[in-house]
Order: sequence, then structure tokens, then C-alpha cells
Amino acid sequence: MLDCYNCTAKSFCIDACQPGSIICTLNRLRTRKTKAETAKPMERTSFCGYCGKPLRIIGVERFCNNVQCLNRYEPT
Repeated sequence: MLDCYNCTAKSFCIDACQPGSIICTLNRLRTRKTKAETAKPMERTSFCGYCGKPLRIIGVERFCNNVQCLNRYEPT
């Protein structure tokens, strides 16, 4: 289901327009934005993917705080 809250065409849509309808699709095409431009940027997590402990961030490098973790360093 499409979400009208984050839609790029919400300024073009009328109140009676249902999410996912033909009018909704036409309004989204009318904005001329690509799918990549409308997608949210991926957020970098602050937790280790292996053990779930918080990461220590130094500059752009990320290190796991857990001394027993198999992957203590996560390159960017």
C-alpha cells in the first residue's frame, strides 16, 4: 500500500484520490521524479550486525564494543 504522507505528489492530489489508484499513479508520474529520488536514503545502523551490541563510531569507521564479537571492525 502506498503512503500518502511521504508521497512526492501529495501537492497535486485531491482529497478524494485513493492511494494506488490510477489518478494517484498519474500524479506521481506528473512529478517526473525517479524511484530513486523518491526513496528514503538508507540509514546506517549503530548496532553490530553479528552480536547486536552498540557500535563505537570514530570518524567514519565503526567498531563493535563487544570484545568477543567475531567481526569487531565494520568498514564503510
